Amino acid sequence: MKKLLVIGVLVGSLFAQEAVLPLELDAWKALSYVGAAKSVDELSTATLKVAKASYVGLISTPKMKYVIRPMNEGGTVSYGGMFEVQINESGIYRVVLGNASWIDMTKDGKPAQSIAHSEGPKNSGIRKMVDYKLESGMYVLQLSAGADNSSAILVMKIK
Repeated sequence: MKKLLVIGVLVGSLFAQEAVLPLELDAWKALSYVGAAKSVDELSTATLKVAKASYVGLISTPKMKYVIRPMNEGGTVSYGGMFEVQINESGIYRVVLGNASWIDMTKDGKPAQSIAHSEGPKNSGIRKMVDYKLESGMYVLQLSAGADNSSAILVMKIK
């Protein structure tokens, strides 16, 4: 019985569907690690680069001191983190996330309003995508209410 189970798993993995990602999501395939900041003082060590995907470590919610109160903080067993993102050119930007954390994009202590939400392509590892109209400047991307202590993330310009 164990042999049949092992063979079944192996055969299933051979024929597993890999997602076909659109060209603009090509960066999702190469991740570099970035640790999250738990307070404003740590933001300079938690920088995300536009058009470069990162695997991010997140922090237990009770240890977080967010720049602004998240729209959805989560509870004592959830995870979050903060990251700096330099936006050099005004436009529409998409935050692509591998888990279901809540996303808040902030600038100068004020939240940016999301303009669109969608799911990622099937089998891609992308859980959600949220679009924002952003002006140039330094932003703080806040993740909160996550069930996972890590995720993949990508910030990209789409227009």
